[in-house]
Amino acid sequence: MTSAGPEVPRTCFSAPNLPLWARGAFFISGPALFERGGFRFKGIFDGFGRSNRFELREHEVCYTSRWLNTGAYQQAKASNDLGRGVLFENTEPKRASCPLTHPMCDLMAPNDNNWVSMLDLGGEGVLLSDTFRMVRIDLETMNCSGMKPWADDAEGSDPATAQPNWVSKAHVPLAGSAHPLRRPGTHTWVDVLVEAPMVPGMMHSLVDLYTFEDTTAAKQTRKLIASLKADANQYFHSFGVTPNYIVLPFNMLMKMPSLVSVPTLLDDFEPSWKGIHVVDHTGAVQIFDTEPFFHTHIVNSFENETGIVFDVGAYQGNPFGKGPALDIDLFKNKSARDSAPGRSCIRRLHFHLAGPLKGKATHEDFVNPGRSSDFFKINMALSGLPYCIYYAVEWWHNGEAFASMAVLKHDLCKGTRKYWTRPNTYPGEPFFVPGPSGAEDDGAVVFIALDGTRKRSIFVTLDAGSFEELAVVELPVHIPFTAHGQFIPETVVAEKVVVV
Repeated sequence: MTSAGPEVPRTCFSAPNLPLWARGAFFISGPALFERGGFRFKGIFDGFGRSNRFELREHEVCYTSRWLNTGAYQQAKASNDLGRGVLFENTEPKRASCPLTHPMCDLMAPNDNNWVSMLDLGGEGVLLSDTFRMVRIDLETMNCSGMKPWADDAEGSDPATAQPNWVSKAHVPLAGSAHPLRRPGTHTWVDVLVEAPMVPGMMHSLVDLYTFEDTTAAKQTRKLIASLKADANQYFHSFGVTPNYIVLPFNMLMKMPSLVSVPTLLDDFEPSWKGIHVVDHTGAVQIFDTEPFFHTHIVNSFENETGIVFDVGAYQGNPFGKGPALDIDLFKNKSARDSAPGRSCIRRLHFHLAGPLKGKATHEDFVNPGRSSDFFKINMALSGLPYCIYYAVEWWHNGEAFASMAVLKHDLCKGTRKYWTRPNTYPGEPFFVPGPSGAEDDGAVVFIALDGTRKRSIFVTLDAGSFEELAVVELPVHIPFTAHGQFIPETVVAEKVVVV
């Protein structure tokens, strides 16, 4: 994993076949700085984030990149090393533990390197990771301006350390989710906060479900809708939301970071199968048991006549264990990559709320032998509703090599698959941009891919229906890795244009 070069000022490229209705800005971030001051990160997810913006305009694409000038990035820049904070893996050489005079320097560091995903809340961007705190980012300047404040924060509290007023005095907020979801047909977002007990083993952990509104108000109020007891600190990178339910797979726990050494996370995710918790709008919980699995991302969930359908990328092994998906050295090792066991299939679970199977869960798997897919996206107008089509990244596309990659379009209703792939080219998450008709696959699919031969990245736009290329823009830089994107229609940014 090689660090990215300097920031790229707004630079525009010709794209004559770009559809006129695809107007807006696609934002996607990822870790892009892995070394400084003689130290280097060993974990891919520890890299300092950089945001990439692609403005889709009339017959052109304009690209801008900016370092996420978060508190973590500013601290590291000032100290000319990698700074302090909680990591997935210790650095190389190993970073020393906190001094006795400040034993919690890592836990009290900014820890705001939130490059995982972004929401647009009333015209303001917020950056997310698996934390309950959100980093504000200006969509025009791409400048970060600290943590998002909330109306329910304690009076006069610092947004960098504030917490919701419902958090128990005997607990501390430990984690959130990188993937809040809107309730279908509303402007209400649903999110998760995990509360860890101050004295482990002496009391329950808590899983808080709360909502907030998509509004232009300076401060939104979070509303607690349920607080579930758990016997461990459950971890929810993603979960499901339908009009009337929230679906929470209790399949992994997250241990408290170390208080006496450099706190690292890679060995702190452990199996913890407690079934699937389904929570209704009143906070009532039903627990469904099924064959255990792990997951990183869901595909979608929806309600039907007899219950809830939950589509998820199911793994048999822990996707957050040490392996080529998270460790830089293993990522660069072809043998380790190709032999990695972490492969997923799409699992469709049905939680029966009515009918002869009421109270039970059944499932079927959509298996593509030898391959693995993740980074799922659908037409977001159908999020939480019945749907047919998802888009994803596929690894082991040739059945042998991890780095044989493709972008997949899978129609679950018709049972068909279409692919975009190029030799020695490594795509990131695809994102669906809706077209004018409103049909499920009327639109465009956009994504970044790394051209391994040229060592440059490209920005690709496909026709979502045919999966044919509409535009491929060759960028002047390489983008190391990206996570989850967000398309914001009709974004206008007044910056100096450099025409290529």
